[in-house]
Amino acid sequence: MSARTVEIVSLLARGPAPYDEVLVLQKEAEKRVKDGGPETLFLLEHADVITIGRNAGRGDLLATDTFLAKAGIDVRPADRGGKLTFHGPGQLVAYPILDLAPAETDVRRYIRNLEETLIRTASEFGVEAARSDVPERWSSIWVGNDKLAAIGVHISRWVTTHGVALNVRTDVSRFSLIVPCGITDGGVTSLARVLGHEAAPTVGAVAATFTRHFGEVFGRRLQEAS
Repeated sequence: MSARTVEIVSLLARGPAPYDEVLVLQKEAEKRVKDGGPETLFLLEHADVITIGRNAGRGDLLATDTFLAKAGIDVRPADRGGKLTFHGPGQLVAYPILDLAPAETDVRRYIRNLEETLIRTASEFGVEAARSDVPERWSSIWVGNDKLAAIGVHISRWVTTHGVALNVRTDVSRFSLIVPCGITDGGVTSLARVLGHEAAPTVGAVAATFTRHFGEVFGRRLQEAS
């Protein structure tokens, strides 16, 4: 069987994108895939937003609504798994809209493939990241005791939405406003924090590397969207 083709849609040139706008794009792409259309991989940075996954309430939100409003940080519910996370400039967000049927209908395998893509991407920039053997840290990659990237997905009729967030040059102090993913005994890091700001790659460079490894890990042909 020939490899499926994934259309790459990069929003990076537009600058940080509002969460609500990108959610609409995801839903449109999800419908296209369910109707037999092409798969899509969105690459972007979000404007500052805290998202609350299906497995959480607002108890892990440590800042008041007034403070967040003054800081320009939105708060949005998300129909992905997981708890709270932060998205903002300097973070690569990748949303794969894939059809896992009929041969890839294994949620654990899908998550592991996303982790593998992230691990390979970080390695190419000289950062050794790994999965954690702590059950509560499932679906993320770590550098020591600090989380480098988070994963949160939604799957409907085996079509995926949401995805991964890799801290490249992210202001990781923003994560102090929440209990990230409900984990109280671990920190958050970025490629810039590990490598030093001057040596850190751009989000665009990381996006290109991530895309290449995504195609390899998932066995997809990559094609720029028209």
